[in-house]
Amino acid sequence: MFSDWPSELVPQQGWGDEAAISAFKDAIPWTVGRDFVAGTAKHLAGSLGLTKPDPPTKSKIIHDKQLQVLMPALGHGLSFPLSEIDILRDCVNVYCEWLSALLPNPKSSVPSPILNDPNHYARIIINHFYYLFVPRGAQGPDVINRQAVLCHRVLRTLQNIAQNSPYLSEDTWQTLLMFLLHINSALLSPPTVKVPDESEGAPSSTLSLNFTGDVAEDAGEQLCERVLSVLFETWLLACARCFPPPPLWNALRESCQRWRHRAGLIEQWNRINFALTRKLICFMYGSSFPEISISEDDLNIIPTNMSKDCIAQVWYRILHIIGNPVDLSRHTVISKTPAFLKYAISSALVIEPSQHPCLQMLPSIFLTAMKGISGLVDAFLGVPNTSLDNLNQKGRQISPSSVSLSSDNKDDGARLLANGRPKCNSILHLFGPWLFEAALINCNLQASPGSQHKSDAGGGASSGSRRPVSGFGGEITKKTSDASASGDHSERLTNLMPQHFQGGRAEALGALCRIFCSKKTGEEILPVYLARFYIALHQGLREADAAILSPHESSQPPTQRYSTKTGMCSETAASVLVNGVDLFRLDLQGVVSLVPSVLGVLECVLPEGELSTPLQLPVTLLRRAATHILLSILPLPLHFQGLQVKEIGNNSGERLALSHLRPQLVNLLTNALQVETDPSNTQMLLGGLLFCVQDAALCEVMDSISQHNFSTDRDHNIMSSGASDTVSSHGDYNSLLDETCEALPEGGLGQMSATSFPSSSTTTTTHATMLTTTDGEATPILEDSDSAHALFVRSIYLVCHRLISSWKSDVNVSLAGLELLSGLARLSIAEQDGLECKRAVKWLCDYIASQCYRPPRAHSKDLHSTIVAAFHCASVWLVAHPYLLQDKECLATVLEVVELGISGSKSQVKSSDAPRLKHEKELKPASMRVRDAAEALLSCVLSQVGTFPSVCGAESLSSLLDEMTLLRHCNTWGGSDQLTRDSAAQHFRYFVAQNSIMLALLEQPLGNHQVCTLPDPQPTVTALIRGPFGRVAWTMQLRHLPRHKSSAKLYTVNPGRPLPMNDVGIKHNVKPKYFPDSVERIPLCKADKSIPSLESVIMNEEKSTLEHEKLLQILDHQIAFEENVQRKVERETSEYPDVETECVAPSLCHEFQTARLLLSHFGFLSLDALQESVESAVPSLVALDSSMAGFARDLEILDNTNNRTVDTAHVFYVQAGQTAPLDILSNVVSCSSVHPHFMEFLNGLGWTVNVHQHPGWTGHVSTAFSVTPQSQEGTIDSNHGGSGFSGKSHVLYWSDALSEMAFVVPAPSQGLTTCHPSSSGNINTVGLALDSYEKVASGGGGGGSGSERSDSLPPCDADVEGSSSISSHASQTSYGQGSENRSRKFGRQTSAVACSDHKVYIVWLESFDDCYTFPALELLPETVTGLESSSWKDKEAMVYIIFIHALTNGLFRIRLQGQNAKLNMAGPLVDGQVVSRRVLGTLVRQTALNMCRRRRLESDSYQPPHVRRKLRIQEMVQRYRYEMNEPEFYTHLFTSPLC
Repeated sequence: MFSDWPSELVPQQGWGDEAAISAFKDAIPWTVGRDFVAGTAKHLAGSLGLTKPDPPTKSKIIHDKQLQVLMPALGHGLSFPLSEIDILRDCVNVYCEWLSALLPNPKSSVPSPILNDPNHYARIIINHFYYLFVPRGAQGPDVINRQAVLCHRVLRTLQNIAQNSPYLSEDTWQTLLMFLLHINSALLSPPTVKVPDESEGAPSSTLSLNFTGDVAEDAGEQLCERVLSVLFETWLLACARCFPPPPLWNALRESCQRWRHRAGLIEQWNRINFALTRKLICFMYGSSFPEISISEDDLNIIPTNMSKDCIAQVWYRILHIIGNPVDLSRHTVISKTPAFLKYAISSALVIEPSQHPCLQMLPSIFLTAMKGISGLVDAFLGVPNTSLDNLNQKGRQISPSSVSLSSDNKDDGARLLANGRPKCNSILHLFGPWLFEAALINCNLQASPGSQHKSDAGGGASSGSRRPVSGFGGEITKKTSDASASGDHSERLTNLMPQHFQGGRAEALGALCRIFCSKKTGEEILPVYLARFYIALHQGLREADAAILSPHESSQPPTQRYSTKTGMCSETAASVLVNGVDLFRLDLQGVVSLVPSVLGVLECVLPEGELSTPLQLPVTLLRRAATHILLSILPLPLHFQGLQVKEIGNNSGERLALSHLRPQLVNLLTNALQVETDPSNTQMLLGGLLFCVQDAALCEVMDSISQHNFSTDRDHNIMSSGASDTVSSHGDYNSLLDETCEALPEGGLGQMSATSFPSSSTTTTTHATMLTTTDGEATPILEDSDSAHALFVRSIYLVCHRLISSWKSDVNVSLAGLELLSGLARLSIAEQDGLECKRAVKWLCDYIASQCYRPPRAHSKDLHSTIVAAFHCASVWLVAHPYLLQDKECLATVLEVVELGISGSKSQVKSSDAPRLKHEKELKPASMRVRDAAEALLSCVLSQVGTFPSVCGAESLSSLLDEMTLLRHCNTWGGSDQLTRDSAAQHFRYFVAQNSIMLALLEQPLGNHQVCTLPDPQPTVTALIRGPFGRVAWTMQLRHLPRHKSSAKLYTVNPGRPLPMNDVGIKHNVKPKYFPDSVERIPLCKADKSIPSLESVIMNEEKSTLEHEKLLQILDHQIAFEENVQRKVERETSEYPDVETECVAPSLCHEFQTARLLLSHFGFLSLDALQESVESAVPSLVALDSSMAGFARDLEILDNTNNRTVDTAHVFYVQAGQTAPLDILSNVVSCSSVHPHFMEFLNGLGWTVNVHQHPGWTGHVSTAFSVTPQSQEGTIDSNHGGSGFSGKSHVLYWSDALSEMAFVVPAPSQGLTTCHPSSSGNINTVGLALDSYEKVASGGGGGGSGSERSDSLPPCDADVEGSSSISSHASQTSYGQGSENRSRKFGRQTSAVACSDHKVYIVWLESFDDCYTFPALELLPETVTGLESSSWKDKEAMVYIIFIHALTNGLFRIRLQGQNAKLNMAGPLVDGQVVSRRVLGTLVRQTALNMCRRRRLESDSYQPPHVRRKLRIQEMVQRYRYEMNEPEFYTHLFTSPLC
């Protein structure tokens, strides 16, 4: 920059008023001069008032001539040896006091000539001060400390004058700066010590310097930091008040380059650079840009009156003041100074200057310089908390951009880089030449990083373009060998090797990685920078801390060439891994050429259990960085199957196919899983493993499709993985890429043996993979080891074994492993072996058993969460593979573990044990949550396995029939009356069996074809059975014969009568006697006569006589009537037979009490069933009163309490730079405003359903679980960009036997907020019978419903009705055992919270940086589902966000946000992962589902869906139960219902 300007730094011997002082000391002898100087200094110091209590006296020096005599003497005194410390102190005190003439309030002891012309005399005094700082040679530490004290006094005085003097002239400023330069040059030169001349008894010259090489007593080391800080701080003051001319800047640059062997110079350089950069960034990028954190003292370094232009000028000049920082790695360059040369000439040992012992500090100094540049790079990138303190820590600094690698980073939404940061090219223009040159140290390349960028600094960054990158060659080796043979003194000589500078090189590589990883979406980086960057990374990754690879190594295959020492990772490679985690997640042109280099380092880091890391870098952090990079390159081989990559630095022309690296990547992934111990790293690897299996499976499906010519457009819709019921009407791949699609025809894929995939470590090579089995034999895996089937089997073995052995104690890792197994269960893989699936279920059951049998102290909520998740995983496997239950052994295993979960023990632990019956075991489940999960698995086995999806479709597990639908088909309903739910319920009899199953019995025959065609309908009962797991409808008939024999007549019209029998025998008319004949002969006694006779009583009263006569008349009339009838009957029956009285067949009975028959046949009408028991306060059978108010409403609430979990994900599309919610919502109106693959991605999430005709979950309670007769808005605009799935007419839906999920794309004008007032107001004001608590509080909304539902029902209050009823009865009525519920330690609480206050966002980003500014909270009103609690608006919402960014290479970058809970990191997607287009929809859906499942597992108040339904039934029993005893119940049973 100033190479054309002459330097004002004159030789040291010509500085300090040498002529006047030499004339003074040459005129008189040494002793006389000493006495004169001592007396003069003592006299002048005495008048200063510093040592005496008296105030200072006014100076008597009034003429300039007096000062011309005194000042040379004082200057001569400042050059005295340190033994004359008193004289030196007096001279310093006098001069320091006289300099107060430059201050606004000078001291009274200052002579008047100095007051009259302070600048002139100040320049003389400053010149004389130089002699005080000149080193005196070898002295003891105490003597050096005395000199340092005086030097500090002078420096404080000069700094005070520079800060506070208003009178400093330009010449004085220049003199002050030159003085500071000279004293720094005198002190910071290579170690020098003054030696007295014993022949004369006095120093021959104060400036005669002899080099002894003794650095232990160096005054420069003690004063280095102080003199440098004063120099730079004063220089900054001069820049603000009197800007130094170019010669002075050139002098500063040349001086600093001579001091570069001093560590203090680089530290002060970093300090000043940080302070200036802080000011520069503040006015360049605004106050919102992250500031550099510096100390309070450094905040005042920059003068407040310094202009912005001045700051920019000074910043650039100071930045280049030490020349090229990379020269610090070249000791031959650093030692090319006059001081080093003088040392070499005068030294007793004839050695070269480059062998000076002080150069041993160069590696540390170089590292400090690179840390400073790295810190400046972070400052311009806007990395938060960039601080100078981080540079001074021991060990190499961990990059601030590596914060994302930390597993305990709670603020996952915080920005790592500033949004307004400069472009990569701009930062590379500033620091690129230095960083590239430093990164290529010790490489056989001719680096020219400065050739493309002109610089004004002659010795600055561009100077590196004229020299080789490496300063170490054969001559250096020769010199070091010569020096090592020079005797004992060789230990003091420098012996620097290239690997000593690997720390600084690693820091430079880390800074380069951070610069390139800061690339914004759509930003272009110059190709020359990319090329140099790839070369630097290639060189940093290809070697350990040893020297350059030999030519033999360069010719080896890539997989061998890049393999480093086992268990070791070089410092440069570690820096690249930690700082370059985003390298393959950006659209960097040609970055795939680095895959072979990176893969070799990953093989060194990931598969090793005991890894040695450089310096202070944690092993876990290094492995996490390596895992991130591995997940980024996993999709590349299948995505670029035909791509040939030419290796960097390989001139042979050989190319490597990326597809050949896939077996190596897969083996690396599985081997890393076997040795990984960190929970976060393990979960990331599990996510990558599931991606590999799914990607391979779908890729093979597409290849088979192509081979069988199923389609002509392979790229039509490869993202749509769909779901189990996805059906394409356009010939796309939705149904073929579905997770549950049918297996493809056989052929092409080999089947692997189960013993070929153990969990032991493996060794990877290029052409073959050796797996060590448990027997110790090496089994080679053939070329199809990376096929979907092989990966499927290998994953099952690895994950199941690790789950049982080492992962069972960590809840997060266990959940991640179970999620992976669930994902594998849903895959459809050609030639899938049923034996492997059976083993997977067996191992799952073993895992559940091992967790349940753990000691009591190990049981906790987290342990039970893993058991619950394992039961869910087993359900998924059985539903996906129903043939497993055909195996008796598998069925027995599943039922045993179900028994274990429900009862807490197995009835038969060993096959040889006698089984214990149910009533012999004590019911002690691990927890109620575990019992509920086991019951859910049992219900799934009995009702869903092999039958899902049902005839109602995947949208509903329950029957769609209800009371109103059945009555409409009943032959007794005329259809004229207005049928309501209340009136329909009156036709049914309602009973509750076992306090958990509600029976709605209809005793009227249905108007079906059987009743119409058969003249004698059978006794028929129609039952709606509502249980914990759904609702089913059954029609039962009482038949004495099978249906195929029912058409035959079982009777005749007139069967006739039997023939008469005339011989009827003898008829004897005998009247019975009631008393013996002797009773009349017994005489009466007085007691017999105590009761008066009837006649006596009648005759005594006239009224009685009349009544008696009337009664006798009635009796006589009745006797006559009966006799007449008897005679008539005898007359009619006298002749036999009589045609008029002939017997005929009775008429058929059309009315049956079928409800009584049904209950009786099932054994519910016994006396024991109708009585309360000790175990339960509710009898086994209870009748409900359907006529009570609110019964129909509660019945509908029960129907709408779903038997599956329901979740909702809202999808948003964000164009580049958008932050306003309305703009974001408007993007999906038209397909022209969204990415071409966005609609394809939406179709991969689920299938389209009409909310008005959909019986399942729709994303909002107002339209969920209801089917309207007429279709409303049944079509979608074909040009929409996703707004057609806003929920008004259609949504995207996915379900399996256990879960439902709706995907809603909110639109600006047709969103849910316009349809439902509750979106912007109170959630309780939704005009529905199902409020936020009542409606699917279990995390599931509702099951199947009737064919017609009302969309507007009377509102209800959740807080009053819902919580009071459920919470009051849950602990008392659940399972009918109060004591059992009271012993619940780790189960859910009785709170009615539905765990629905979390949101899942799926956000498609055009620019990845927009993930930091996404308005998640502002969009909450658009995501209301009606399931939220009443206090949802008052607390912070839990929002999980899945960001998707489409890369230009066709892959997709994922970012996850919001997973800060205890059960974090729901998979299979991992934050920062790169996935392919074919599996994007499937993985996003699975991740969203797993996020919601983990949230439910973490909630203490969550209740499974079947428990919620069971509690609903028990609540209705408490409300509507008939309080009757047994006779009253039987009487009620024989009473016909309302017709």
